[in-house]
Amino acid sequence: MVSTPLLRRSLGVRVMSLPTAPSFAHSLLVSRDPATIEQITDAMARLAIATEVCVDVASARHVLHTKKFDAVTVDFGLSEQAPGILGEMRISPSNRTAPAIAITRSKSDLALAYCAGSNFTLERPLSADSLSRTLTAGYGWVVRERRRYFRCRVRTRIVMRRVDMRQAQSHTVNISEGGMEIAYVPAKLVPKMRILVEFMLPGRTENFRAVCETCWRGERGRAGLRFLLLPLEQRCDLQEWLAERLEESLPESIAWRFREANDRFRSGPVAVPPPPFLSGAIS
Repeated sequence: MVSTPLLRRSLGVRVMSLPTAPSFAHSLLVSRDPATIEQITDAMARLAIATEVCVDVASARHVLHTKKFDAVTVDFGLSEQAPGILGEMRISPSNRTAPAIAITRSKSDLALAYCAGSNFTLERPLSADSLSRTLTAGYGWVVRERRRYFRCRVRTRIVMRRVDMRQAQSHTVNISEGGMEIAYVPAKLVPKMRILVEFMLPGRTENFRAVCETCWRGERGRAGLRFLLLPLEQRCDLQEWLAERLEESLPESIAWRFREANDRFRSGPVAVPPPPFLSGAIS
């Protein structure tokens, strides 16, 4: 993988400096076509999404298993292995839920893209209008993915209970939709063990109760807990709280766009184009 400016220079594309505006999300583009790279990275930048570029299948597969992306775009003009990149993405622990965009050349590509796990498609020739429509439709998914993996650094007291050990207390290091990192766990609590955890979020008055599983323990006593059971109402409240914290961490220049997309995503399901062989429609 190379940076976008270096890639553009090596492929003879006009050299552009990285956007000075901050970004809140990161995407991966798999393509070796200079014009496509130019169009996609510029369109993503306008939405405050930074883009990394892979020009070959091997590096794309490697990076999908080593880095987290909030969206992935695959150019089906790359090779016959393009559908496999989407398949690789869908089995990647970090990227399997990220929205995927396929750049297709034909209706046969379109069917392959949906079968491989694409959520959206862009048909060649790419245009400003098609890019705007597709990225606007998918932006709520990017926001959802960013919030899903956002780890908020926060210190709040937690109480841990289990029938075969004494009640213990600790505090959080960070918290996410999926769980939390805590500063201390009892010696008896080893990975794969379940425990009842109670905690409160700053600014909230309700006491959260969750069944958690210990995922890992560090040498300094820290540990990772994964939420196994959290009441739906509390899960929604946690998501809302995390969205507020994430929005607070963003510059106002992009916070308004995040807020708008987050509200639109919560108000109803985001339409995802159905496979053409099921609906008969081509998006």
